[in-house]
Parts: sequence; structure tokens; C-alpha cells
Amino acid sequence: MKIFKNPPAWLLILAYTLTLLSMVGSLAILFFDYSDTAFEWLAYCLFGIAGTTLAYSVYTLVRFSPRIKAQIKAVIEKNSFTDKFVKSFGFRALVGSFLSLSVSILFGIFNGALGIMSSSVWYGSLALYYILLALIYGSIVLNRKPKSVLKANQIYRRCGILLLILNSALSVAIGQMIFDNEFFEYGGLMIYASAAYAFYKITMAIIRFFRHKRECNPILNAIVSINLTDGMVSILALQTALLSTFGNGSVNVSHFNTVTGSFVSLITLSIGIFMIIKGTKNIKSEKNNERQ
Repeated sequence: MKIFKNPPAWLLILAYTLTLLSMVGSLAILFFDYSDTAFEWLAYCLFGIAGTTLAYSVYTLVRFSPRIKAQIKAVIEKNSFTDKFVKSFGFRALVGSFLSLSVSILFGIFNGALGIMSSSVWYGSLALYYILLALIYGSIVLNRKPKSVLKANQIYRRCGILLLILNSALSVAIGQMIFDNEFFEYGGLMIYASAAYAFYKITMAIIRFFRHKRECNPILNAIVSINLTDGMVSILALQTALLSTFGNGSVNVSHFNTVTGSFVSLITLSIGIFMIIKGTKNIKSEKNNERQ
């Protein structure tokens, strides 16, 4: 038992490899009729090996987690980018904004091309939404290091204005969902991955919104607010995809889209107005301070 209690490297590699292979095999066998005698013994073997190796793998991870954590921390601290990424929320937010900018540009181009080819208002409104979202993130990325607090508040207010314009494009898309029965569509298993990502996105956005709402940094406040609205839109998109995939005509999709879409649009509008009012107030305050 000593070798299992304190496993050497070769045993850890073997255990993790068996865990991965048996788990993949267990999932694969579910796609076949393992009730057939030709597969029944294989299914039981794979499930048994998967359960045993997974339990042992968890044990090793728990036992060696302090050592693993220390090694990972040492590797992270050696690189200035990863060290800053882990320790600074502001830096993580800016990196996330850059990634969101890139994704929004790609989605905008993709939906724009589909809108032109199919003469679709639905894809056109989505293209406009992603283009405006890219403009917001682009404004933040390009001005990530404002020269003064006044400039930072101007950027914050500008994001609020763009958010109101973005809400107009979003309202058109929501109208298409309600009146023309348009919806987002994810093929195959993508819908489950999209669901996991959407819930992660909105959960983290809500946590960061309430945790950092009292931040004095206008750029960070803008990022947090935009991420919250983007997260809500992701949930709306997921809802339409789930209802279209699993509704089977038993639910009134239009009613759900009306309620959720109106809520998302109202919150987006409220956040945009709040950002404009707060930004304008801070700009006036900074200008008065400069005169004095």
C-alpha cells in the first residue's frame, strides 16, 4: 500500500492515463447498445475502471495539491505576463476586453456576411450588435491608460452612450425573436458547451459587478458594466436556442422571449443611462477641480 499512498511519477502518469482513457471509453460505450451481450461486459469493465481510477486520481490530487500549487505558482511568477494576470484584476479585465473585441469583430463580420447573402434583418441586427460591442471594447482597449481622470471619465461616458446605441440594435434582434420566431442555433453537443459558457459568463459578470461597483477606476467600471450586459445577452441567446431545440412546440417561445428580452433590454438601457449620468457628473467635478 505504501507505493499507492506515496506514488512515484510513473504510477501517477499511469493512473491519470487510465482515468482519461476509461472515462472516454465509458462515454463512448453509451452511444452503443451495451445491453447487448457483446458489449455488456465491456461496459461494466470500463465503468468499474473509470470509477476506481477517478477516485484514486482525486486522492493524489488532494494529497499533492499543496506541492502542485507551489510549483504552478513558481512557474506563474517567473513570467511577468502570467504573474500580472493572476495578481491584477485590472490587467485581467483589459486582457478579457481585448479577447472580447476580437470575438465581437469576428461575429460581426460573420453575421454581416450572412445578412447580406440571405437579405436577413435578423443577421443584420446581430451584425450591428457585435460591431457596436466591438466599438465599446475597442474604445476601452485603445484608451486603457488614460492620461488623466478626466479622460477616463470621458471614456466611461462614451461607453454608456455606445451602450444605448447597442441597445437599439439589441431591441431589433429581440423583436425578430418575438414576432418572426428567429432564434440562435447551436448544432449537436455545442448547445451544452454554450450553456456552460453562458452560465459561467453571467455568474462571473454578476460577481465582478457587485464586487467592483465601488471602484474609483472609470475604465474598470466600464469593463464590468459592459461584461454584465454581454453576459445577459448570452443568457438570452441560450434561452432561445434551448427552447427551439427542446421545446417540441409544447411551450410558447414568444412569451419567454418577450419577458427575458424585455428584461435584458431594460437593464442594458438602465446601465447605459447610469453610465452617462455618472460620467457627466464626474467630468464636471474634474473640470471644476482643474479650474480651482
